[in-house]
Formats: sequence, C-alpha cells, structure tokens
Amino acid sequence: MPYFTLFIPAYNRAVSLSETLQSVEDSSCKDLEALVVDDGSTDDTRGTVELWGGKGSFKIVYLYQENMGKTGAHNTALEHARGLLFMTLDAGDILLPDGLARLREQWEAIPASDRKTIAGIGALCIRENGDIAGRPYPDEGKVANYLEMLEYTGEKRQAILTSVMKRYPYPRIPGEKHIRPDIILKRMAHEYRLRFVNIPVQVNVREKGGITANIRRYRMSNPGGFRLYFLEEITLHREYYGRAKRFSDQWRYIRFSLHAGIGLIRQAREVQNLPLWLSALPQGVFKFLLDHLRRQFDRTKN
Repeated sequence: MPYFTLFIPAYNRAVSLSETLQSVEDSSCKDLEALVVDDGSTDDTRGTVELWGGKGSFKIVYLYQENMGKTGAHNTALEHARGLLFMTLDAGDILLPDGLARLREQWEAIPASDRKTIAGIGALCIRENGDIAGRPYPDEGKVANYLEMLEYTGEKRQAILTSVMKRYPYPRIPGEKHIRPDIILKRMAHEYRLRFVNIPVQVNVREKGGITANIRRYRMSNPGGFRLYFLEEITLHREYYGRAKRFSDQWRYIRFSLHAGIGLIRQAREVQNLPLWLSALPQGVFKFLLDHLRRQFDRTKN
C-alpha cells in the first residue's frame, strides 16, 4: 500500500499534465501512486500518461471515463485508490518537491490514539508568483474541523485518510457535472477534524478553460448541485455562520432552487428557518431573474 494516492483529474490537459507529472517525478517522496482520471479528453492525454508510465520512477495508473466532470472523476479515483492518504493534484498544478515528505512528517507526529477523530492534514498552496494563496492558518498544528477554519480563505489542499474519503463520495446530480468541491469536507467536519499547518504543498496554476475562469457558466449548467450545497449550508452547517452569511446562503438557495425547478412550497418545507427564508425571498427571486436576463444577453451577443 503506497503512503499517498495523488488524484490527478485531466480533461484536455495533455501539455500541462506532463508538467504536473514531472513535478511528481521530482518529489522527494516516492512512496506514492498517481491516479490520472481522464474525463473524456479528446487530446493525447492517454499518450502522455503512457509515456510517463514507461519512464517515471513512481506508479502511475490511467483511468478513462466518459465526461462526468471533476467530481465524477474524484469518485472514480476513490474506487481505485490504495494509498494511506489521498490528495488532489489538478492537471497543470505543480507539486512542490518536499510537499509530500512534510505532510508525512505532520501525519506521523499525530499520536495514534488521536487518529480516530483526526482524518488528515490541511495545508497551503502558493500562486504562480510565489505568494501564499489566501490567508495562512493562525496556529501551526492547530487541530479543528474544516468548518471552524473557513475564515482562513484561499486555495488550500488537504491530505486525508483514503479510508475516510471513501465514505464521503461526491453526490451525483442527474444531468450535471459540477458541485462545489468543499461539500464533502463540510460533511466530514461533523465527524472528523484535521491538523492545519502552514506548509505549502502545491503551486496552483490558473487555466483559461478552468472552473474559476468560467464560474458563471458552471453555475447555470449545474443548478441542482448548487441548490444542494446551499441547502446543506442553511440546514446542516448553519451553527457555524453568523446572520449575514445565513441570509446570503438563504437567497442563494432560493436562486438555485428556482433554476432547478424547485418551487416555493417545497422550499418552504425544506428550510429550517422560515422567517429568514421569507426575508431572503425577494433577493433570491431577483437574482434568479437577473440570471435569465444575463443568459439572454449572452445569447444575443454570441
């Protein structure tokens, strides 16, 4: 059993994937497997992986699936993962040479008796210019659940026990391919904690065709996933948020529920704070209508 499973989702990223695999080759930690999940690519992603399979010093596994999005690729990777700790490394991102070795040190520093409730390590990412992405954590080695650390924003990376990750696959929404990635981390937070450290493990490279660059299109194409995400925000996780955040989650829930075809009567039955839902209703309906106007404008422009 390898120590790490690196999940590398790839969709038409053959060129940048090669750079990512080179960074894995350069890692000081060799006790790993790399699972490249090809999410229906039409370029030579397979050839790139086969090339590295012949020359790399690490085990690489190629898994092909019809296009299901990153969350679908994540679930496919979990079905095949054998490592102790599971971590995502997007195609195009660069693994830092000592990142895995330092994560391993942090995990092994946790007493065995504490590992029943501590599921992994939360670490940092850096941008292409070398800056830390977002806010670093306040206390080195702080043990807390994911929801308790949300104020430390920015791109982060987690290495989590594969056995725990397998219990929290991404939900599948028929006809959709995307859901906010931290939905499973927030679910996990009610049962497990992480050890948070200010160790950079990856360089995040922004791709022109990535999710961040096309977030509005992803929102409109996946309303059911966003609706589910905000439903859980206002029901499962509400105790971790202040009133302003609860209000914004309510109107976002209304907005995406309407896009998903969920009417107001069902919404009123689902929410646990009816007065807050009613107060957020005008904002949610306004945003829903504004989305339609923007979509019509985009169609006219194109």
